[in-house]
Amino acid sequence: MVVLVAQAPITGRKPLQPRNSSSSPLDTNPKPKPKPNLDENNKENVHNYSTPAKKEKEHHFQISELLDASLAEELSAIRQKLERLRIDKDKTDEMLRGRSLLLDSQMKELVDRGVLQKQLEIEVDRLFRLKEIKLSCCKSMSPIRSLRQKEQASKIQTES
Repeated sequence: MVVLVAQAPITGRKPLQPRNSSSSPLDTNPKPKPKPNLDENNKENVHNYSTPAKKEKEHHFQISELLDASLAEELSAIRQKLERLRIDKDKTDEMLRGRSLLLDSQMKELVDRGVLQKQLEIEVDRLFRLKEIKLSCCKSMSPIRSLRQKEQASKIQTES
């Protein structure tokens, strides 16, 4: 006779706790394990515990030396960068001063040219007015004719 029993499928994993947690109550306050006295249990290994402290101090010292070295490297790199920036700033300031002097000289030259041009305009205006005055004076007051005008007048009369 074959008996069929329904079982849970086997997954290959065991549960962490039994299924009926009420059947086996858990201790909520487990007792702490007493620490063994090292002097009594390991009398031979006492020196082993003191050397890691020295090694730890040496390790700490090495770490601090490494940190100091890396900080010193960073500090020197920052100082070099600041020095480069200062040199660049000095070069830029010198270049700007040179350009400023050049622009100032060009501005002065332009102002001088403007003043000279204004003076020349005034002189041209005076000469033009003087010529106009001279022409107007000569036309109205000149009873004396020039030799050329006399010759032209005589030619006109002979032709007619």
